[in-house]
Amino acid sequence: MTVSKGDAMDRLDALKVFCAVVDSGGFSRAAAKLGISTSSVTHQIGVLEAHFGARLLNRTTRSMSLTDEGRRCVEQARRLLDDMDELEASMSDARQQPRGTLRVDMPDILARRFVAPALPRFLAAHPELSVRLSASDRLIDMIDEGVDVMLRIGELPDSALVGRGIFKNDYICCASPDFIARHGMPQHPDQLDSLPCLNFVYPKARQLRPWSFQRDGQPFTVTPRGAVAMDHVESLIEMAQQGGGIVQHLTVSLLEPLRSGALVPLLEPWRAAGPDVSVLYPQRHQRAARIKVFVDFVEALFRDAAVARRAPAGHS
Repeated sequence: MTVSKGDAMDRLDALKVFCAVVDSGGFSRAAAKLGISTSSVTHQIGVLEAHFGARLLNRTTRSMSLTDEGRRCVEQARRLLDDMDELEASMSDARQQPRGTLRVDMPDILARRFVAPALPRFLAAHPELSVRLSASDRLIDMIDEGVDVMLRIGELPDSALVGRGIFKNDYICCASPDFIARHGMPQHPDQLDSLPCLNFVYPKARQLRPWSFQRDGQPFTVTPRGAVAMDHVESLIEMAQQGGGIVQHLTVSLLEPLRSGALVPLLEPWRAAGPDVSVLYPQRHQRAARIKVFVDFVEALFRDAAVARRAPAGHS
C-alpha cells in the first residue's frame, strides 16, 4: 500500500494531538492548549486508534488513562516528534528560537538547590520551550525513557552519550560555629571518634559511608563512631546546622550553609576530591537548539556556584 505524504503528515498531527491529550490530562485541556475544538481532538484520537487498530485511551465521563498500547505509543510518539523538532531546527536558521518540550533528569539535590530556583529565568529567556524535570537518583536509560539531558554526580557511564564535567566536588567536613565553640576544632581525622559525628547510611546497603580524606595526595577513609546515622543527607546537614555534630558531604550539598556561615569547614588540610557533577545527552541530539541552550544554562549555573564557593563568606 502506498502511503501519501498527506497521510503521513496527518498521522504526525494526530500524534501531536495524542501527546497533548496525555500531557494535559484531558481532551478539553488539550484542545485549549492546541487552539482547536474538542471535537477535533476527539476525531484525531479516533483516526489514530483506527489506524493502529488498538485503543490508546480508556475514557469515562470522569477519568482517562492510557492503555498498554497507548503507553507504548506515547513513548515512541514523543521521540518521533522530538526528532522532527530537531530536524526542523537543524534545517532552519541556527539563530531560530529553541522550542518544544525538554525532558531532563537529575538528582534531587541538584534540582532543588540549583536548577529549579533558576528555571523561571531560563523559561523567560526561551518562551517557546517547556521543561519536564524528574528529580531522582536512580539509574535510567535516557533513550528508553525519552530523556534529553541528564545531570549526574559520579563517574560518567561508558556509552554513546556526550558528557562533560561542570562542577568539581570535594568531600567537606563541617560543623556549626556553636558546635566548634563547645567542642573545639579537630586538628586531625583521628580525633573524630572522640567527637559527635553525623554519619550517612547507604539506603539500600544500610551500611555507613566512610569519610574520605587525603594525605600527601593519597586518599584514605575513616568511619567515625557516632550516635546518629541517617539515610537522608538534608536531615544530616540540618542537624549539623543546629549544633548536633560534625558532618561530611559533597560541596553541592554544603555550598549554601557554608556560604551563609551556618557551617564552618573543618580538617581542611585533609580535604579530598569528590565525584564531579556532569551533564549528559545523546550524541544525536547535541546540535538541537533546545539541548544546547539548556546545557549552556546549567554550565553557567555551576560555573557561578564554583565562583561563589571560592568567594569569602558574606560577599556576593
